Amino acid sequence: MVASARLQMLGLPLDCATMAQSVERIGGYLQTPDFHLVVTLGTEMVVRAQTDASFREAVRSAALVIPDGIGTVWAARLRGFDMRERVAGVELVQVLAQRLGGRLRVFLLGGAPGVAESAAQNLLRIAPGVHVAGSRDGYFQDDREVVEQIAASKANVLLAGLGFPRQELWLQKHGPACGVAVGIGVGGTFDVLSGRVRRAPRWMQKVGLEWLYRFALQPSRWQRMLALPKFAMRILTGGQDSVQAWPEGQATS
Repeated sequence: MVASARLQMLGLPLDCATMAQSVERIGGYLQTPDFHLVVTLGTEMVVRAQTDASFREAVRSAALVIPDGIGTVWAARLRGFDMRERVAGVELVQVLAQRLGGRLRVFLLGGAPGVAESAAQNLLRIAPGVHVAGSRDGYFQDDREVVEQIAASKANVLLAGLGFPRQELWLQKHGPACGVAVGIGVGGTFDVLSGRVRRAPRWMQKVGLEWLYRFALQPSRWQRMLALPKFAMRILTGGQDSVQAWPEGQATS
């Protein structure tokens, strides 16, 4: 397999980063004064970006784009690149809290009322050393008020569970004003951490069938599942051009 630090997959950046490497890079971001967007990229997001220019540019602006989706791992491997593992967003949050501990001041933004608070409580049980700077549900209209609340909390990591593309667009626009070093779009992570949603059994996660488990629990997701064959078709019909090493001369973070 070909080793490459960053790929271009259907026009989007994707870093060949393991869980350990992702945590190390995020830890490095905490030592800088700048804002860093971290995108947890799944196949649905890749498909959406093909027709949504604003979302596509938000992903392209990210400092780190991790392979949260077995489809992205499959596509990279199919084209001969050394993509070692899937880095699920829900696991990334837990591992970050456990390994970086007291260095983290996290703010949880998103979910239904009460979900972020419950997720924060369970995160503290998983990683007692982490500091929860605050939380707020995703049902808000006034962006300025939310930005001020996060900035006042002195958080250095903002976990945004607003669903894509809203979370990535919101973080790209407001992340710097929030005063955080890192903003991560975490999708439905708060639902899992709060106990409202169960993850697939470990064996299904390992063989890449977590999507099937989620569909079995929530058949209403069938329209979202249509993104999977669309993604596969684009990869298969695009040939080697569908996944390439990141072009030389283009900035990487």
